[in-house]
Amino acid sequence: MSDITQIAAVHLKTGFKFSSYVETTMTISSEVQKVIGISVYDHGILSVNGGSVVLIVYQLKLLYMIV
Repeated sequence: MSDITQIAAVHLKTGFKFSSYVETTMTISSEVQKVIGISVYDHGILSVNGGSVVLIVYQLKLLYMIV
């Protein structure tokens, strides 16, 4: 089973970019962390390629509104 860790989009006409990291509900194995460069620490901090990022907690209803 997989889990969403990032939501990203690019507007094709303007080039505007949106990217947001999402709090995972599943543990990311150490093997997967090495491949994708994303680590989640016990205290809720997410690291991407060694740098900390802000996590956004989305509710499922919000995701349906976006799609």
